[in-house]
Amino acid sequence: MNKRTLSVSRRALLGAAATQAVTGLLPAQAFAAAEQDWPTRPVKIVIAVGPGSSSDTLARIIAPRLEMIWKQPVIIENKPGAGGIIGTEYAVSATDNHTFLLASQSSFLPKFTKKDLKSDPFVDLIPVYRMIEYQIVVVTNGETAKQARTFMDIVNLSKAKEQGLFFSGTGRTTIFNITMALVNKPFGLKYTAVDFNNVGAMNLAVMRNDAQLLVNTPSSVRAHFDTGTLVPILAVSKQRYADLPNVPAVGELPGFQGYLPVVWNGMMAPKGTPLYIVERVARDLQFVLHTSDVKKQIETQLTGLVQRSSPSALAKDLREEAQVWKDLFASMNVKPE
Repeated sequence: MNKRTLSVSRRALLGAAATQAVTGLLPAQAFAAAEQDWPTRPVKIVIAVGPGSSSDTLARIIAPRLEMIWKQPVIIENKPGAGGIIGTEYAVSATDNHTFLLASQSSFLPKFTKKDLKSDPFVDLIPVYRMIEYQIVVVTNGETAKQARTFMDIVNLSKAKEQGLFFSGTGRTTIFNITMALVNKPFGLKYTAVDFNNVGAMNLAVMRNDAQLLVNTPSSVRAHFDTGTLVPILAVSKQRYADLPNVPAVGELPGFQGYLPVVWNGMMAPKGTPLYIVERVARDLQFVLHTSDVKKQIETQLTGLVQRSSPSALAKDLREEAQVWKDLFASMNVKPE
């Protein structure tokens, strides 16, 4: 082989290698470019409960920070009703790559308790980020607390009344109603659930003594603790909450060995949302949630703990939780209706 042939061959090989290198980089470059171009329009966060809930407050705390990063408006859209099903299915149907669901367990529980859902939340929603885990309490009103100061007193009071007591909830398949059923399972409190489309109406029913019990986050009702209008009687946890030291925990009650749910909010995306958007939103949420002033505001105002998460971590949590709920409902003989 002469020098000219060697030179031509070498140039051809180098050219081929360069082409291969550039071609290999194109997907990553395209991925980065697409990520930089998103969002191209206002971003919508759907909440499957009404204004005034912890979910709603959380969304409104983070929205201005996300707007600063994304250079687009962040719109909070409340879609309450049907125990969270309406809002969840509304978010699932979005195809604009700019709509997300601020979900909770109530977004997934209907999978196990309701027939003929239009969508499967475990299939049609993509995990993005587990944002917060909440404290949760059983609450009565001042009038009822005069007759029964503890949860076991409430149980006895309910059994002494022909119709029992009324529980103010947000739907049979929602986390508040299910939590009440789980807490009550060993004790036989006699109650009838009366459900509302939003947390504000749920709280008001107990304040008016139209109902005598509710389950909620302390942050949603704390303003009424000091006045005595509402009274926390039980912390849904194994141990007492540090900021509610006088409220007994479920774990202290004799005979309770049941499962206690951890109430959380997490961001979900409709199926089909590109991976680069899911990862971008997860990364931006982590930055915002762990900015010191935002984290402090959320944890103080919402009586919960901000989480570190990722799409894969939330997906793992959902898989594990789905099995827990499936087994639990089977043990309680709860069947889809």
